[in-house]
Amino acid sequence: MKIEKISEDEGYVEISEEEYLEDLASGLSEDEVLKPGRHKYIRGGFLKRHPNFDPAKVKTTIYIRLGLDQEVLEYFKQLARETSADSYETPIKQVLREAMERGKQKEAAASLSQQEALLDNPQFIKAVAERVKKTMSKKAAPKKASQTDKRRRRAA
Repeated sequence: MKIEKISEDEGYVEISEEEYLEDLASGLSEDEVLKPGRHKYIRGGFLKRHPNFDPAKVKTTIYIRLGLDQEVLEYFKQLARETSADSYETPIKQVLREAMERGKQKEAAASLSQQEALLDNPQFIKAVAERVKKTMSKKAAPKKASQTDKRRRRAA
């Protein structure tokens, strides 16, 4: 592979027929390798071509290594067979997702419970009312007349 840089962000990659065939022989498919020839590259080109791309919206699977007790693994393998799941990973993911959702629901319920407790607290309501009153009185307070305003009134 020959690389020719034009600038910091642009250049050319040249792929020989031999390199192309080696990549295919290594198990890569045709759509995973560059065909023989000269190919222009632009660093950051993907984001330039897809300015509205939001990586946060892409579902990402992260592979981890996780040690499980033998009986836990056997349980999920059996569960996968009973539910015709692709693999034992599928029911494990489902159980973990359900636990995550329950946790989110508990957090939301706790937050709502805290809000309700505040609304039932007369000291809190009184403090909010005083703050609203102060804010409203600051907005409604008449502005002091500037020297220019006073001169205009006298002249009139």
